[in-house]
Amino acid sequence: MLASGVSEASGQAFYKFALFLGLQADLLVLDETRLCEGPYGREPAPPTQMLAFSQAVLISVFQKEWFRALLDQTEFVFIYGFTPSNAECHELKETTAGAVASVSIVNASQRSFKFHANVAHGKFPVSGLSYEAGAGATAVFGEHSTRSGVETYITVNGRPHFVSVARGKSQVFLLAVQDLVDIDTELDPGEDSLRPWYAQLIALSIALRIVGGPWCWSSPFTPVNFIVDDPYLRGRYGFIKYEALMKALQEVRGALTVAFIPYNYRRSTPKTVDLLLRNAGRFSIAVHGCDHTGGEYANMNEDWLTSTTGCALDRMEEHSRRTAMPFDNVMVFPQGRFSTKALRALESCGIGAAVNSSAWPADYNGRLLTIRDLLQVAVTRYENYPIFVRRYPRDVFDFAFDAQFQKPILAVEHHRFFRDGYGPLKQYMRGLSSIKANLIWMPLGLAVASSCILRKTGARQYTIRHFSREFHFKNPTSEDLRINLEKPEGGQSVDSVLVNGSNVPFAVTSGSLRYQVELSVGADLKVIVVYRKEHRARRRSSRKYRLFVSVRRLLCDFRDNYLDRARQVLRTIEG
Repeated sequence: MLASGVSEASGQAFYKFALFLGLQADLLVLDETRLCEGPYGREPAPPTQMLAFSQAVLISVFQKEWFRALLDQTEFVFIYGFTPSNAECHELKETTAGAVASVSIVNASQRSFKFHANVAHGKFPVSGLSYEAGAGATAVFGEHSTRSGVETYITVNGRPHFVSVARGKSQVFLLAVQDLVDIDTELDPGEDSLRPWYAQLIALSIALRIVGGPWCWSSPFTPVNFIVDDPYLRGRYGFIKYEALMKALQEVRGALTVAFIPYNYRRSTPKTVDLLLRNAGRFSIAVHGCDHTGGEYANMNEDWLTSTTGCALDRMEEHSRRTAMPFDNVMVFPQGRFSTKALRALESCGIGAAVNSSAWPADYNGRLLTIRDLLQVAVTRYENYPIFVRRYPRDVFDFAFDAQFQKPILAVEHHRFFRDGYGPLKQYMRGLSSIKANLIWMPLGLAVASSCILRKTGARQYTIRHFSREFHFKNPTSEDLRINLEKPEGGQSVDSVLVNGSNVPFAVTSGSLRYQVELSVGADLKVIVVYRKEHRARRRSSRKYRLFVSVRRLLCDFRDNYLDRARQVLRTIEG
């Protein structure tokens, strides 16, 4: 790509994004010599799949012969950094053969971003969907030609924002933004939404995925799961009736996981457990704290956290012995609060990953999350431990955005979500079918263990990045593959890597665990990373603490099973 001094920041941003997707990229800054002779001096330019530059660069080099030659031989062109002006831009008009000539501003109290599907490269998770944004100004292109070869990918209030134009043998993408966001931009503390940058992040990913195809980091499918926090396993909990819930899941072929409070390990009934075991492919339970006290995992005492996590696992294992119900090796933090020391405790006790509504620890201490962190399949900024972010089922587009960036789709609710029955659940699950991706519903543990990205690196060669200590994968190609695998790795000492039960050589370098496997056509891969320092300390709690926990749990159960249902009856009567 090309950059000049005035567009260096956006040029760097594009360059970082291309590398983030796994593509090879070069950033060529145009100094006075390169402006005259071309970015490669007097030598002919090497073949390139995409050339990216700003409007300022276009204007400064448009009359150069080397630029015309480079433009003609490049398969894809990406132009950004437009300064809104109703006046025609001669260079833009000529580059697009008159199809696009100007850039203006949409300034509205409500903006609707629509992602069109009726384009040549239209099969992306977000295709055909839209999202709403509040008041603001957004750059758009002036009315463009309706000649063939002009396609609109994104519109804002019906005006073109991201378009492509056929130019000879080239495809020219135009994104109407003044500045590209740097994915290393730090977020405000507690900020978990990338919605302010949705449009340009998606536009960049669409263009680069069209260019890179299998050489980009991609996921073979999108795992999907719906999580309900807190219920124990009896015939009814609050507004949840398990028999009716299982029928609803079967009807829409969905999968649901209960974030199960280990304190309740002695409260499950055999009849309910038997029903749930018959639906094992659609139902599971995961670890939800230990006692579920306020801020339980936001504690800063690592010894206490480690012993509490050990207690939680002991209880879950005892529950399994009593009921034959297995559990997912995943922690769902109570109240969504946790500390970095809690992540260390999970790792030392052998819990493979965490799932949470926020990726911000209570003690982030100035170590701010970035856009890059939230674009990853799992956030690994803190202790290199994987945190998979889940969302409330408010807007399908948010989940489409997750799928666009190869993340699993994880939704969360509580029993109150079912106060009017299972219609809202079925509506949400059916609504996800509008996302153009290979969605596969599965229990939470399998969703986490199956989440990965892979990219082609050569003939029958791929690199896979997974995030949890347990990893499941099936060769999706029609060829035998040689695969390099990597996993973000923190301070724990890796003892061994088991691939389908056998030890394989490995190395830990630069914050990543690396190993290799050969995988034949259609073969399954099951990986377990074993650590040396795993241990469970026994927790000693005072009588006062145990009494506090018992009272808290009784009050919460009374609220969910009686007060909430009584309020609903009153609403029905009043209505």
